[in-house]
Amino acid sequence: MVLIMQRASLAQGLISKANNISDFKLYYEPDYSNADMSIRTHFASGALLEISEDGPHDISFCLDLCTWLRKVTPYCRLMLMCPEKQQETVHRAVEAKRKGEIDDFVFYDVSLDYLIASLLSL
Repeated sequence: MVLIMQRASLAQGLISKANNISDFKLYYEPDYSNADMSIRTHFASGALLEISEDGPHDISFCLDLCTWLRKVTPYCRLMLMCPEKQQETVHRAVEAKRKGEIDDFVFYDVSLDYLIASLLSL
């Protein structure tokens, strides 16, 4: 599983927590432009993409990236991590899931345990 996000501390926390789970490895990729290469390099069956609250990696960027990843890594399941207070972002994530553009989404405020469980079920 590849964590495509800017929040290094979150990625490190998830990786540390997942170290105790057999057959489950997490890899951190802070550069969104390397998402497809990182998925291929690590033979990842899933990816978690963080949607930025501000900055270039907004919902539109991430959905476009998911469309690209579906084409070039069709075996990879995709999950978005959304800011829960941005109504438009949440609405678009729900619609993307309904349309099959992503496999699931979670909110920023979920616990690490919940996030690990969600990633395992992906």
